[in-house]
Amino acid sequence: MIELRTHHDLQAGGQRSAWELLLDEDPDATVFHTPRYLDAWYRTFGAKTSIRVHTVHSDGRLVGVIPDANDVQGSASGPEEIRRFQGGTEVTDYLGPVSRPEDRFDVAATYVQHLASDVDWDEFVAGGLPTDSGWPEAFRRALAAKGLEIIEDEREDVCPRVRLEGDHDEVLASLPGRLRQELTRKTRKLARDAGELELLTIPADEVVGRLDAFLDQAAESFPDKAGFFQREDMHRWFRTLAEEFVADGTFRLHELQVGGLPAATTVSLVHRDTWGLYNSAFDPTLATFAPGVVMVHLVMGQAADQGYRVFDLLRGDEPYKYRYGATDRVLERLGGRRS
Repeated sequence: MIELRTHHDLQAGGQRSAWELLLDEDPDATVFHTPRYLDAWYRTFGAKTSIRVHTVHSDGRLVGVIPDANDVQGSASGPEEIRRFQGGTEVTDYLGPVSRPEDRFDVAATYVQHLASDVDWDEFVAGGLPTDSGWPEAFRRALAAKGLEIIEDEREDVCPRVRLEGDHDEVLASLPGRLRQELTRKTRKLARDAGELELLTIPADEVVGRLDAFLDQAAESFPDKAGFFQREDMHRWFRTLAEEFVADGTFRLHELQVGGLPAATTVSLVHRDTWGLYNSAFDPTLATFAPGVVMVHLVMGQAADQGYRVFDLLRGDEPYKYRYGATDRVLERLGGRRS
């Protein structure tokens, strides 16, 4: 028998511990799917959001977890309740449920059945789902089976990723010649014309204290996004995320020094065999030397040397991401309403 249970406050222990164990059995689960990450997101951004965690059980065994949230949005006909996955899209790159691959459809169908009987929503938005995870197709089938109208079915974004097969030298050698030559040339030029290069891993006890400077540098690096990086809640978010994840090595801050001075910085989120490049910044006065490109190249090399299998540049198809041989992992979004 399959049943769904709804939790308004899933505390440590019990079902939350089972959720954490289920993450290890889902090959597509990321740091963004963990209860620790979603708790940090809710503490920072969720003051006006109603959240719940739904657990799906088969004969008493946990087979799926669906963390969702209700947002109220205005429309021409008045306020509407939008049901979506926890995490939003501003700071969370992958969204959605957790389950073993063979349980995808059962979990999606059980959740959609719950939606069909719940009057507390107007539109369901299932975004941030990787095509290759099986979740978009599972929800597509489940929505159709329950007679809910699919009003949106589209490619939402991409996460460019590099497969790391071997150490840094082996990964570099595997790139097409043009890309390999460009990275090598830019690295040598920066060192020759601006100063000796040194990639520093910032000690855990210094990370939180350096984040405001990182965000200020990011605002200078990307003027079109300056308002985003300067927001008070973004500064609070990065601090909250670091405080939660820096001690276990999930949250990592690196700095590229050129001639003894800081030239670029990256924030990474590392989970299982994947190194995720969460954000980056560089000194705009060195822009002609491409310190940001060199920095990401060196961080990717460190990931390869440390045995990580995937270097994920996360959401967005910015051109620089493809200089490292990245290929797109497509994210889909489905939208549903009652027919």
